[in-house]
Amino acid sequence: MTLRGKTRLVALVVVTLAAGPVHAAEMDDLGKMERFISVMQGYYGLIEAVHNVASDPDKAAILQLQKIGEIYKNRGDRAESIAVLTDVVERSKSPTVRNAAAIMLADALNETGRATQAVEVLKKALDSNLK
Repeated sequence: MTLRGKTRLVALVVVTLAAGPVHAAEMDDLGKMERFISVMQGYYGLIEAVHNVASDPDKAAILQLQKIGEIYKNRGDRAESIAVLTDVVERSKSPTVRNAAAIMLADALNETGRATQAVEVLKKALDSNLK
């Protein structure tokens, strides 16, 4: 059982034991408490997910690349995004980061009308992975 599931179970048991007989007006309060518990579980799940990503250099680098690409795309500067991704594909020693960057680079190239270059990036990455 996950931390989220355990938290919810414990909270529901406490509420049930403390509540005793439940009247109609109290049902609304119990519903509010259950929604609050659900929101808190989601919050703790988000914290756990962020920790998992931030604790792994490859995952963190991939998320950072996605955010960089998102910012450049929103600014209308896909060329700069392509430059950053190209640099990562060429310099990264991590196959995981290099593969993710190659996929993002191919997407960026394709979105800017450079489908032939996008295919070449993916073929080169594929060749590297098949060795």
